[in-house]
Amino acid sequence: MDPLVVLLLLALLVSAVAIFIFEDLLYVVIVFGSFSMVMAVIWQQLNAPDIAITEAAVGVGMTVIMVTIVTKVGRRPQ
Repeated sequence: MDPLVVLLLLALLVSAVAIFIFEDLLYVVIVFGSFSMVMAVIWQQLNAPDIAITEAAVGVGMTVIMVTIVTKVGRRPQ
């Protein structure tokens, strides 16, 4: 397996754990966005550009929607 893919999978694991560690919802959304972008790069490295483009588009769209919601609701959960 390509060392870059292994490094990216490790980054996915770290970001998945970080989502549960952070209390601030804005940080969680940022980590989720980075998770999605790393996943898109992994799909690209695995020669699946159609899935990579879809992952990037959905990830950016969901990140924008979640940032909007966090700004309306507040950064700390009640």
